[in-house]
Amino acid sequence: MKIEKSKINYSIGKNTSKNIYKVIPVTKDNLPKELETKFSDQIRSGIFGGESGQSFIDESERIIYLGLGNSNKVSIRSVAQIFLSIGEKLRKWDSVGLEIKLTRFLTKTLSPSSLVYQIANSIDLGAFPINVLTKDFKDKKLKFGNVSFVLEDPNAEKSAKVGLDKSRAVSKYVNGARYISHLPANHFTPEEFVSRSKEIAKEAGLKITVMDEPQLKKEKMGGILAVSQGSDKKPKMIVLEYNPPKAKSKKKLALIGKGLTFDSGGISIKPAQDMHEMKYDMCGAAAVIHAIGAIAELGISVPVIAAIGVAENMPDAAALKPGDVYTAHNGLTVEVQNTDAEGRLVLGDVLSYIGKKYKPDYMVDLATLTGAIIISLGHEAAGVMSNSDKLRGLLDEASASSDERTWNLPLWEEYGEDLKSDIADLRNIAGRPGGSLSAAKYLERFVDSGIDWAHIDIAGTAWRKKASGTQIGNGPSGYGVRLLVDLAEKLEKNRGV
Repeated sequence: MKIEKSKINYSIGKNTSKNIYKVIPVTKDNLPKELETKFSDQIRSGIFGGESGQSFIDESERIIYLGLGNSNKVSIRSVAQIFLSIGEKLRKWDSVGLEIKLTRFLTKTLSPSSLVYQIANSIDLGAFPINVLTKDFKDKKLKFGNVSFVLEDPNAEKSAKVGLDKSRAVSKYVNGARYISHLPANHFTPEEFVSRSKEIAKEAGLKITVMDEPQLKKEKMGGILAVSQGSDKKPKMIVLEYNPPKAKSKKKLALIGKGLTFDSGGISIKPAQDMHEMKYDMCGAAAVIHAIGAIAELGISVPVIAAIGVAENMPDAAALKPGDVYTAHNGLTVEVQNTDAEGRLVLGDVLSYIGKKYKPDYMVDLATLTGAIIISLGHEAAGVMSNSDKLRGLLDEASASSDERTWNLPLWEEYGEDLKSDIADLRNIAGRPGGSLSAAKYLERFVDSGIDWAHIDIAGTAWRKKASGTQIGNGPSGYGVRLLVDLAEKLEKNRGV
């Protein structure tokens, strides 16, 4: 299970390959004259008019025209979504290359660096198959032609190259997160999480520490241990460390991920319908370990720690029961009133451990934590709950530049009032109203004072049925990798301030 590099070779400039199609993005209100002249009947009859997402192929000239819609509505997000489908086409074709024309209008309206970065990302995501356990995947050897970007404005080439270089590093880690997230629980266990983390550590030159069950007991990681009681798969905590030799920022960033390789709900078992999707309950951990790999490969000059709690939540005679009380890493006792609210038990221990041992300045956790966040935000954005205006602002900037959408939600004290227990320090649920917010208030109890912390609930964005913007559909999206990479970049630019 290795980190797969993109099989597509990218470049800036004319594509000299023979088997290529030229790709020309066009706007609805400014169609090229040669297109209007040659295909006037098709345009008049509505076969192609430059509507967003429309495509038209001139086979005689081997040109693909891509509709971008009205010019005043063109954005990197809308362009990126269209190129996801281009990547899917390349996957079905054999050794076909592309020469993508970027007009002055596009590179003047949009950042050339961001535009090329997200187009290349989209092509790589679309071209990357996730049906890896099928006979078709094993039998079919994918072959791709070269993909080049031709910029009408030569002054934009330098910026475009920066975006392309960034994509080469990032897209393979986004696809890596998608790959392991899509594997079923019998193919990707906590032990496989260790193997994958070691691969990333080797690839990116990271220090890795793995805690098995004996070490977890020694460190009094009661939450992780409690969740895993009903499974024959032993829990883990994995820590990856990136220490750039000449860090521009002395402040440390900690990334924390929830890694439930399968969540049945435990004794509080989930409904059977769609339970198979609970293999995706480790998408936060997948994003975190792949994000630190990308950060290291890009050489971003910020110290980063990535830590994940990994377990499987299953019901059996030894499983955690509703009403049971356990002691967390920070000494708090927790009454578990619902064993399906288990992710916060795992995260609580990891947040506490990393806070005490590494004393990070910034700490961000990613978790498919609550179905309530999907009720609030659908599948278009992840919910951010933070104790820090500074960190919230940095995440807003990273969300805007990465196009991994986030939305800020309150962390008011009132949302934690119903976490009071009559037998322990707190209970793990507080009822349905504001479920995402009370979950965040629970996690806050495990964050040491002085740490700027943000919780990002990615339950609605980690996997999706249809594409939206830079997020691919029909399975895991790899959400969070690009967001965390850009967060590290913002910290580097601001020297951690």
